[in-house]
Amino acid sequence: MSKRGLGMSGVNAEINVTPMADIMLVLLIIFMITTPLLQTGITVNLPKAKNPLDAPEADSKDAVIVALNREGRIYLAKTPVSETELLDALAKKFSGGEINKTIFLKADSAVAYGRVVQIVDSCRRTGVERIGLMAEKEK
Repeated sequence: MSKRGLGMSGVNAEINVTPMADIMLVLLIIFMITTPLLQTGITVNLPKAKNPLDAPEADSKDAVIVALNREGRIYLAKTPVSETELLDALAKKFSGGEINKTIFLKADSAVAYGRVVQIVDSCRRTGVERIGLMAEKEK
Protein backbone atom coordinates (compact mmCIF):
# COMPACT_ATOMS: atom_id res chain seq x y z
CA MET A 1 0.00 0.00 0.00
CA SER A 2 1.18 3.44 -0.78
CA LYS A 3 0.76 6.20 1.68
CA ARG A 4 -0.72 9.44 0.56
CA GLY A 5 0.43 12.21 2.74
CA LEU A 6 2.07 15.54 2.69
CA GLY A 7 5.19 15.66 0.61
CA MET A 8 4.48 12.42 -1.21
CA SER A 9 2.27 13.73 -4.04
CA GLY A 10 3.47 14.06 -7.64
CA VAL A 11 2.36 17.70 -7.95
CA ASN A 12 5.00 20.06 -9.27
CA ALA A 13 4.78 23.63 -7.96
CA GLU A 14 7.25 25.17 -10.43
CA ILE A 15 6.11 27.35 -13.34
CA ASN A 16 6.81 25.96 -16.78
CA VAL A 17 7.85 28.94 -18.93
CA THR A 18 8.69 27.04 -22.11
CA PRO A 19 5.20 27.34 -23.67
CA MET A 20 5.11 31.06 -22.84
CA ALA A 21 8.49 31.60 -24.51
CA ASP A 22 7.27 29.73 -27.61
CA ILE A 23 4.18 31.91 -27.84
CA MET A 24 6.24 35.09 -27.42
CA LEU A 25 8.62 34.05 -30.22
CA VAL A 26 5.71 33.31 -32.56
CA LEU A 27 4.14 36.71 -31.77
CA LEU A 28 7.48 38.43 -32.36
CA ILE A 29 7.80 36.80 -35.78
CA ILE A 30 4.23 37.76 -36.69
CA PHE A 31 4.83 41.40 -35.74
CA MET A 32 8.14 41.48 -37.61
CA ILE A 33 6.42 40.27 -40.77
CA THR A 34 3.33 42.46 -40.59
CA THR A 35 4.91 45.77 -39.52
CA PRO A 36 6.44 46.62 -42.92
CA LEU A 37 3.11 45.86 -44.57
CA LEU A 38 1.39 48.58 -42.53
CA GLN A 39 3.19 51.38 -44.35
CA THR A 40 0.77 53.66 -46.11
CA GLY A 41 1.36 55.20 -49.47
CA ILE A 42 4.20 54.85 -51.90
CA THR A 43 7.70 54.04 -50.72
CA VAL A 44 10.19 56.75 -51.57
CA ASN A 45 13.72 57.44 -50.38
CA LEU A 46 13.08 60.50 -48.27
CA PRO A 47 15.86 63.04 -47.83
CA LYS A 48 17.60 62.91 -44.47
CA ALA A 49 17.55 65.78 -41.96
CA LYS A 50 19.20 66.16 -38.58
CA ASN A 51 16.31 67.95 -36.87
CA PRO A 52 12.99 67.15 -38.57
CA LEU A 53 9.82 68.02 -36.69
CA ASP A 54 7.49 65.20 -35.74
CA ALA A 55 4.15 65.34 -37.54
CA PRO A 56 1.81 62.81 -35.94
CA GLU A 57 -1.09 64.18 -37.98
CA ALA A 58 0.57 62.76 -41.12
CA ASP A 59 -0.23 59.25 -39.85
CA SER A 60 -3.95 59.90 -39.42
CA LYS A 61 -6.51 58.35 -41.75
CA ASP A 62 -7.72 61.63 -43.22
CA ALA A 63 -4.27 63.09 -43.91
CA VAL A 64 -3.68 64.06 -47.53
CA ILE A 65 -0.33 62.62 -48.61
CA VAL A 66 1.13 63.40 -52.01
CA ALA A 67 4.14 61.32 -53.06
CA LEU A 68 6.64 62.10 -55.78
CA ASN A 69 8.76 59.10 -56.77
CA ARG A 70 12.21 58.96 -58.36
CA GLU A 71 10.82 59.17 -61.90
CA GLY A 72 8.77 62.26 -61.00
CA ARG A 73 5.40 60.47 -61.03
CA ILE A 74 2.78 61.86 -58.66
CA TYR A 75 0.73 59.69 -56.29
CA LEU A 76 -2.22 60.79 -54.19
CA ALA A 77 -2.16 58.28 -51.32
CA LYS A 78 -1.41 55.10 -53.32
CA THR A 79 -3.07 56.12 -56.57
CA PRO A 80 -0.96 57.39 -59.48
CA VAL A 81 -2.38 60.66 -60.79
CA SER A 82 -1.43 63.33 -63.29
CA GLU A 83 -0.76 66.86 -62.12
CA THR A 84 -4.16 68.08 -63.32
CA GLU A 85 -5.92 65.16 -61.58
CA LEU A 86 -4.05 66.01 -58.39
CA LEU A 87 -5.09 69.65 -58.58
CA ASP A 88 -8.73 68.68 -59.23
CA ALA A 89 -8.72 66.25 -56.30
CA LEU A 90 -7.18 68.84 -53.97
CA ALA A 91 -9.62 71.52 -55.09
CA LYS A 92 -12.54 69.14 -54.47
CA LYS A 93 -11.15 68.02 -51.09
CA PHE A 94 -10.64 71.57 -49.78
CA SER A 95 -13.68 73.24 -51.37
CA GLY A 96 -15.96 72.46 -48.42
CA GLY A 97 -14.61 75.19 -46.17
CA GLU A 98 -11.95 73.07 -44.49
CA ILE A 99 -10.34 74.77 -41.51
CA ASN A 100 -7.00 72.99 -41.71
CA LYS A 101 -5.92 72.83 -45.36
CA THR A 102 -2.76 70.77 -44.95
CA ILE A 103 -1.08 68.23 -47.20
CA PHE A 104 2.11 66.26 -46.71
CA LEU A 105 4.57 65.91 -49.58
CA LYS A 106 6.85 62.87 -49.71
CA ALA A 107 9.41 63.54 -52.44
CA ASP A 108 12.21 61.13 -53.30
CA SER A 109 15.67 62.53 -52.65
CA ALA A 110 16.61 61.93 -56.31
CA VAL A 111 13.82 64.17 -57.67
CA ALA A 112 14.97 67.50 -59.04
CA TYR A 113 14.34 70.43 -56.70
CA GLY A 114 12.54 72.30 -59.46
CA ARG A 115 9.97 69.52 -59.80
CA VAL A 116 9.24 69.61 -56.05
CA VAL A 117 8.80 73.41 -56.18
CA GLN A 118 6.49 73.02 -59.18
CA ILE A 119 4.25 70.57 -57.25
CA VAL A 120 4.27 72.80 -54.15
CA ASP A 121 3.31 75.83 -56.26
CA SER A 122 0.51 73.93 -57.97
CA CYS A 123 -0.87 72.73 -54.64
CA ARG A 124 -0.79 76.26 -53.23
CA ARG A 125 -2.88 77.47 -56.19
CA THR A 126 -5.68 75.04 -55.20
CA GLY A 127 -6.05 76.63 -51.77
CA VAL A 128 -3.74 74.46 -49.68
CA GLU A 129 -2.52 76.59 -46.79
CA ARG A 130 0.16 74.34 -45.28
CA ILE A 131 2.45 71.85 -46.98
CA GLY A 132 4.54 69.54 -44.85
CA LEU A 133 7.71 68.35 -46.55
CA MET A 134 8.49 64.93 -45.12
CA ALA A 135 12.03 63.84 -44.28
CA GLU A 136 13.73 61.01 -42.38
CA LYS A 137 15.70 61.64 -39.22
CA GLU A 138 19.42 61.35 -39.83
CA LYS A 139 21.12 58.82 -37.57
